[in-house]
Amino acid sequence: MATTTTVPDAGRKVLVSTMKNEGPYVLEWLAYHKSIGIDDFCIFSNDCTDGTNLILNRLDQMGVIKHYDNPLGPRMDPQRRAYSRAGQLDWVRSADWVLIVDADEFLNVHVGDHSIDALINHCGAPDAISVNWRLMGSCGAAHWDPNALVTERFTKGSSFENPENGLVWGFKTLFRPGTFDFFGVHRPKFFKHKEITEDMATWTNADGRPMGGNILQKGWRGNAENVTGEGAQVNHYAIKSREDFLLKRLRGTANSKNKGRIDMEYWKKYDINTHEDTTIPTAGIRPQMDAWLQDADLAALLRACHECSRRVLDYQLQVPEFRTFIDTGIFEPMKEAAE
Repeated sequence: MATTTTVPDAGRKVLVSTMKNEGPYVLEWLAYHKSIGIDDFCIFSNDCTDGTNLILNRLDQMGVIKHYDNPLGPRMDPQRRAYSRAGQLDWVRSADWVLIVDADEFLNVHVGDHSIDALINHCGAPDAISVNWRLMGSCGAAHWDPNALVTERFTKGSSFENPENGLVWGFKTLFRPGTFDFFGVHRPKFFKHKEITEDMATWTNADGRPMGGNILQKGWRGNAENVTGEGAQVNHYAIKSREDFLLKRLRGTANSKNKGRIDMEYWKKYDINTHEDTTIPTAGIRPQMDAWLQDADLAALLRACHECSRRVLDYQLQVPEFRTFIDTGIFEPMKEAAE
């Protein structure tokens, strides 16, 4: 009789994230990460105008997540402030593992049963596992489709071996919170006053090989020696379709107070479609979303969010160069009027 290999339970796994105006996408993202083994969700939101915060509040009331308001303040940007707050929460700190990813990032495990436990086991259960991005492009899609899954719709992305630009080898990190002093955007960190020694943490890439170099001190990108998409990757859907990108452009990013950061150069950097990739396991997403949407209040909030997003998008499309961008994929800024 054939035997089934059981992956060891790596313990309680918490996902930490912060977001603004991610309402159209958040249920898919939550359902997916729940399907691969996340136990608890610690979600912060700031300054939402599309009802994302209301959706998150309802999910909190349903027991799906824990949601914290994290408004823009005068000092730390919302993303770093959220992760600082998360690191001070006992229920997060006491987790066996923490994963910090944004609402457009999906941990895609390739080994075993595609679970987070399988990845941890594959890597030898170190203190930290850095997983490289695969930047997923637009696939030439023009329009936002609220009824489609992002993970099924956008199936072309960047290369691991031959990076199209300097962003491609970025990574996010799954780690043991008890080993480190505080949480960073891409990786956990030690306090600066500490003397860092090699025995403080074991740190691998997604294939279980040591990250090497001075990873204990700094770094948010891989290099030719440690970059890999073998054991896992983070599917980074930074732009999605051209209409989705206009919505993103309007809301800005959580890790910067610079509202102009999301520009057409951003689109060009992230719209990479050189490699077909359909490896992400999506079968568990819709059943979980459907179960949550049996809640009438949640369903109503999602419908309102979709309507709000559509109205905002239609308003943006009154600008001629945006309309041209959606119709043709070409963005040409309007010429300055002659004095």
